Amino acid sequence: MWRLVTRRARAQWPLLAAVLTVVSIGATLLGVCALLVTRTADRALEVAAARAVPADTAVTAYAVAVGRGDVASVEADTRAVLREAATPFPVTVTGRMSSVIRSLPGRGGGAPAVAYLSGIDDLTDRATLLEGRWPSPGAGEAVLLESTARMLGVRPGSRVPIGAELDREPAPGLTLTVVGIAGVRAGAGWDRDPLAGAGYVPDYRDTSSLRTSRAFGPFLVDYRDLLAGGSSMSRMELTARPDLSQSDHRDLDRLAAGVLGADRRLAAVLGDRVQIQRVASELPSVLAATRQQQRVTASAVLAVAVLGVALTAAALRLAGRLTADVRADETALLSAAGTSRVQLAGIAGAESGLLALLAVAVALPLSTLAHAGLTRLPPLDDAGLVAAPTVSPLQVLAVVAGAVLVFVPVPARSGLARSGSDIALVVLAAGAWYAARADSARVDAVRVLAPALLLAAGCVIALRLVPPALRAADRFARRARGLAFPLAVLEAARRPRAVAAGLLVVLGCSAATFAVAFDATWHRSQRDQADLTVGADLVITLGTPAVAGQGVQVAAAVGGEVRPAADRGVAVGQWLGGSGEAPRLIAVRGPGVTPGIPVTAGRALTVTGQATGTGSIVVTPQLVLEDGTGLRTTCVTREIPLDGRPHPLPGCVPVDGLKLVAVLMPVIVPEADFETTGTTAITVDLSVPGADGWTAASAEPFADQLTDPAVTTHGSSLRLTAEVELGGPMEAARTLIATAFPDPGTVPVTVSQRFASQLSVGPGDDLSVLVGVAAVPVTISRVLPEVPAAPGAAAISADLDGLSRALLARGEPDFPIDAWWVTGAADASAAAGLHLGDIRTRTGEAARLTTGPVPAALPGALRLLVPAAVLLLLAGLVLHVTCDLHARAVEVARLRGIGMTRREIRATLLGQHSIVLLPLLLAGTAVGAAATWLVSPLLVRSETGVAPVPPVAPVWPWPAESALLALLLAGTLLAVTVVVVIQSRRADAAHLRVAS
Repeated sequence: MWRLVTRRARAQWPLLAAVLTVVSIGATLLGVCALLVTRTADRALEVAAARAVPADTAVTAYAVAVGRGDVASVEADTRAVLREAATPFPVTVTGRMSSVIRSLPGRGGGAPAVAYLSGIDDLTDRATLLEGRWPSPGAGEAVLLESTARMLGVRPGSRVPIGAELDREPAPGLTLTVVGIAGVRAGAGWDRDPLAGAGYVPDYRDTSSLRTSRAFGPFLVDYRDLLAGGSSMSRMELTARPDLSQSDHRDLDRLAAGVLGADRRLAAVLGDRVQIQRVASELPSVLAATRQQQRVTASAVLAVAVLGVALTAAALRLAGRLTADVRADETALLSAAGTSRVQLAGIAGAESGLLALLAVAVALPLSTLAHAGLTRLPPLDDAGLVAAPTVSPLQVLAVVAGAVLVFVPVPARSGLARSGSDIALVVLAAGAWYAARADSARVDAVRVLAPALLLAAGCVIALRLVPPALRAADRFARRARGLAFPLAVLEAARRPRAVAAGLLVVLGCSAATFAVAFDATWHRSQRDQADLTVGADLVITLGTPAVAGQGVQVAAAVGGEVRPAADRGVAVGQWLGGSGEAPRLIAVRGPGVTPGIPVTAGRALTVTGQATGTGSIVVTPQLVLEDGTGLRTTCVTREIPLDGRPHPLPGCVPVDGLKLVAVLMPVIVPEADFETTGTTAITVDLSVPGADGWTAASAEPFADQLTDPAVTTHGSSLRLTAEVELGGPMEAARTLIATAFPDPGTVPVTVSQRFASQLSVGPGDDLSVLVGVAAVPVTISRVLPEVPAAPGAAAISADLDGLSRALLARGEPDFPIDAWWVTGAADASAAAGLHLGDIRTRTGEAARLTTGPVPAALPGALRLLVPAAVLLLLAGLVLHVTCDLHARAVEVARLRGIGMTRREIRATLLGQHSIVLLPLLLAGTAVGAAATWLVSPLLVRSETGVAPVPPVAPVWPWPAESALLALLLAGTLLAVTVVVVIQSRRADAAHLRVAS
């Protein structure tokens, strides 16, 4: 048997070489895909973790209400828990603490003054020293924020007495020496400061008291001094930052599990030494999201692998049929010589086994080298996924599985059986398409198999249409003159063998064109998602409150049109959102000019006021200023008595280009209570030139406690007047509001379809949106499928100017800015030098979604599928033409015998195959286009696994598809021409004598 196998292999080596080539290509593709979903996927997770922003990898432990005697032990135990949670990675732990509120004596009348101490482990990284030096340990020194120092009127060298703690077991007072003035840094955690880094809040109210206070702070002292200084801590925060630069995917799983269990361990360790403790981190959810994105990518890569299996199976099916036809006489002779069916099966099995072993020997190193080479090409190399040649167990299994396809028998079926299987395939493909339409984040076998099933179903339908088209061409060719063309069409139309390679040609062409179109569709969808997710070309999310003139600074640095924007969660009436997601407010400053009073930088503004009656009346003016980009900032001043004397307001106009658009004047009656009766008339003059069009109002709650509000021009000043009730509810605002514009009333908004459906609202409906502490009435003007910058969310979009005007009219001076949106930025990279906060660009987000470490494997696999499909198509076509001409050698010799020249014979044979190839390639292109429109929207998923927002728009890249089709046509015609020329030379008189 082995002698027969070896002799036949030597005699039919071209045929076996073609079969080996087909099997090796398919097994190589499977091996590369196996490496992409194993080694590359694991490496992608590691690279993604190493590239994660610090905020996503930090693990923060919080402790609230730590007693004086437990501060040091709680801090040490918390550090130990965090280090244990970060095992096995090296970790850096930093801490910050804030003491309980202390009294601040000697700060005048009005609301009581309070202060607090803070210690920050890495203070030099979180603040910028503006003047003086940092505090030294053990010296009783402190650094103040610029706003705190300005409101207290202190400089470096000043000594500030601080009273005892306002606690049940208070620590005694102390005196600190101010040695420096500092400014906060963006993104340095100042949002978790008791005053959010503001330095001064005139109406502070902590959780331990219902009374409003004037809060100053923090007094930044040495961290170790505060740790051992005997003060109780209102809050303690320790942050661990594991070093993930050299991570392993198994260690990342261990890290995620450790972080998830840290909260429970911290509670057990701290016990009753603290009132509240918690461990928070985005790290487990970030790793889980990356894993989900990894599964989504693996699903698409597996779909590519299944397409490769289908192509290989089609090529082997063709090779099996052709081999059986070529060996039909040989098999009949062996049977006649007494060879049994079992022996024939053994011979075929031995031959297939040798081919499979050779295919594994070829495909295993080839897939290893192909994978290593693929990782050195975009986008895998840009994603940091360059890999050395390596072999994995799953790769070996995939290569062996691809090689054993040679053992699959090729059944001889009747036309009726083929029709039944074709119908079953179409029904199965339709079912897979319908099942894949479910909007689920679950990665299942349906989406993996759907592309191959739909392409195969399209191919069998297309092949049913080819014979009628060829018969129609045959009827047309009969009217042509000459012999070569009619004979070629006749052979193509009437010989079943002529379209034997039809399935492989159509499937190969459709797979290649589908891969190109799916790649373009996937990239387009990722860019669309990036454009919708990032509200502008450049978005700078602020880490600290915006300051006056900041918009002009951003515009000067990056260029383009700079606009302030709000992006935050809000409450709509009593609705806080569904599924744990709060409704999102997206508000951007639109075009238009706001009226206001221009003020120049450094101008010494003064406030002069007086009140009727004998009691003392105090006001805390809040000036709202707007710069050229539409940013509104509030200058909060100290308490000013209405004693008829001018009081300066230093530091309110730090830059040029500002204008005063509103003044809020909270009125404080220190000696009044609920039972106090009577009223007082107040008159306050602000040293800015008056202007027409200003309006005045009284803020809620209990707006009737301040009546007859008015704003007028008085000489060169803006005069505000009102009648104030001395008694009444303590929670009454008693705030006089003066604005350069009228109350806008109801603010028009646009809502997303999800928002409208969840609340069952539509255009014309009125709602109340809680922004900060003020309820703003809004009216829905229209409903959009999605709100930009909030894809998939229940979101509201509004004009930031109108929203801010409504807030000011309701006594809320804070401008709701969370980010800067820049359109047409000339130099987006310059934004990093501003140190304002996190930076996102549409191009950067698109690059993350397309060339990031996790999704990069998909375009790599698609670009591998195209050459694999082309090579399989060409290999099968060469095999088909060779076997066809070998079987027709005697027929060709007879044509030579009746006088046809070699050129005429070649033209006839070439024409026959060309006539078949052209419609097959066109049919394959049509099937690929149909699959693009039907399957691509189902395969493209967001990084979370659900359907992307906005919906996928299929793309058919005409230049690339035209080039591919031209390449296929030229390659197939060249292959056919070469085979025809070689085989036609062998049709000589010897074949004619054999036939006779």
